Amino acid sequence: MASTELHAPIGKDGEGLYTASTKGCFDVINAATPSVLAQVEKSPLTPGAYVIADFGTADAGTSLGLMCSAIDKVREREAEKEVSIMYEDQLNNEWKSVFNHAFGVISVTDAYGNALSAPTSKDGELQRPPNPIRVKPSCR
Repeated sequence: MASTELHAPIGKDGEGLYTASTKGCFDVINAATPSVLAQVEKSPLTPGAYVIADFGTADAGTSLGLMCSAIDKVREREAEKEVSIMYEDQLNNEWKSVFNHAFGVISVTDAYGNALSAPTSKDGELQRPPNPIRVKPSCR
């Protein structure tokens, strides 16, 4: 009988093993980073939150460095600007690792063995100055 799952998480729930196993994702994200950051620099800062989306999040570790860099670029332009990161993936995605990575509960090491810093502390406060961002789950 064929599986109905399009993607199956790697490892146990919450371990975040996908990030450490996927060099190709890092290569693609690293190649795209200059273009993404250039768009962040020139996009208008309108009232309300600056929204960044990660479609196909997996365990969120592969895009963590880019998310932090994008937040930094926004904050260079407007230090107090609220930033909202939207993570999207399949219903059966390994969501526990997304929050473990984002909150710094587990360390993030890329597929090349490089350690990445988490953007938040365990209480959900963003560690990127000058002001905090709270991470809040949203169901829509």
